[in-house]
Amino acid sequence: MLILVLSVLAGCNGSSPKEWDKEKILKEGAKLYSKNGCAICHSLEGEVIYGPPLNNIYMKEIKIIRDGKELTVTADREYLKRAITNPRVEKVLDYQNKDMPEPLFSDEEANILVEYLIILNEEQAGND
Repeated sequence: MLILVLSVLAGCNGSSPKEWDKEKILKEGAKLYSKNGCAICHSLEGEVIYGPPLNNIYMKEIKIIRDGKELTVTADREYLKRAITNPRVEKVLDYQNKDMPEPLFSDEEANILVEYLIILNEEQAGND
């Protein structure tokens, strides 16, 4: 077991995506976003395709449905990760009748995607 843990840590250099430089997150995030077909349903430019656009989402108040109840949550890191890893627990109110495929992201991949979206959102906010 210890060997497995050490080999996993060695494979990621023991660092989390939060510790990576911006360029590495953008590169790895773009790969994951493309490889897993996220762009088929989610725009990064504001267009509605099938699922909600993902630009300008970070720290935005979002109305969701959870356990049949309407709630307003902030799209912070924790929310983004939940939405990526378990999209059927909470659904954006305006998209409640649409399903996202069950993702097969590792914890690290989900963290990379979260950091990727945050950087893209922050860059876009800086350009407004």
